[in-house]
Amino acid sequence: MAKRYASRKRKIVSVAAAVLCLIIAVAVYTGNGRLSSYFHSAVDTSAKSFNTSKDFVRFLDVGQGDSILIYSNGRSALIDSGTANSANDICEGLKNCGISQIDVFLISHLHADHTGGVSRLTEDFTIKNLVLPELSTYSEGMSAAQNAINAVSKSGGGVYNAKQGMNFNVGEFEITVLASYGDEDDENNRSLIVMAEIDGAKFLFTGDAEKTAEKRLLNEGLNLDCDVFKAGHHGSNTSNTQELLKATTPEYVAISAGLDNMYGHPHYEVLQSFKEIDATVLRTDQSGDITFYVENGKITADTEK
Repeated sequence: MAKRYASRKRKIVSVAAAVLCLIIAVAVYTGNGRLSSYFHSAVDTSAKSFNTSKDFVRFLDVGQGDSILIYSNGRSALIDSGTANSANDICEGLKNCGISQIDVFLISHLHADHTGGVSRLTEDFTIKNLVLPELSTYSEGMSAAQNAINAVSKSGGGVYNAKQGMNFNVGEFEITVLASYGDEDDENNRSLIVMAEIDGAKFLFTGDAEKTAEKRLLNEGLNLDCDVFKAGHHGSNTSNTQELLKATTPEYVAISAGLDNMYGHPHYEVLQSFKEIDATVLRTDQSGDITFYVENGKITADTEK
């Protein structure tokens, strides 16, 4: 079981400078290494009215999709934007947190249940930095990605192609791209795999990465130990292998899934696997928004319902 107060065991070392390239006719920066210096600085003055005494990671209840808010010291990052139907809820949720601009918007992969809220999001919020997986013209979310790139570039924000080893700060959180398998044919396995760490507390996000990508990740030999694990692919049995769970040993598992969804997520055998590692499982379909507050390295969980 991961210790919530454990000090960091490993950091991915920055390895190279950004390299300029073109993706769908828009300048996109790509490269390994620390990108804090490249990111456009931003101060969200509206967040002063919000309680900034605690940092948190919030899994927004977006039905059958993903959207995760990371907040620290008036800075914010959003991972994915749910479905088009959940866009209003996401925007309302961010505004309720006193957020008027997003410092970093990270898209894990280009499926509609992760990119559906992009258009509304770019209308309601200034996005200072956009981080994308490697793009494929065959991806169903290419239109959404292009809209995001155009909107962020037009507003003077930065657009970045995620690479393994990229890391940056959002407030006190250090966010690192552990893996990006752009050579995979299956869109799920192209998901960015990201670790967010603050005061020794670690959150692992694997998007919809399935067994193939999980195996590649394990073969990287990285330290995957975490305190909170976002269940892969909404708790599907195509993901969340026992090998990965043994490597991550989370205290909490957060599952983002729609109530009575047509896929049967989360699958029974996966829930049993989480039980076997003694993880506390929290589900958006049962509990609504799930928030993990972090204060002095201590994690406390809170739910909407």
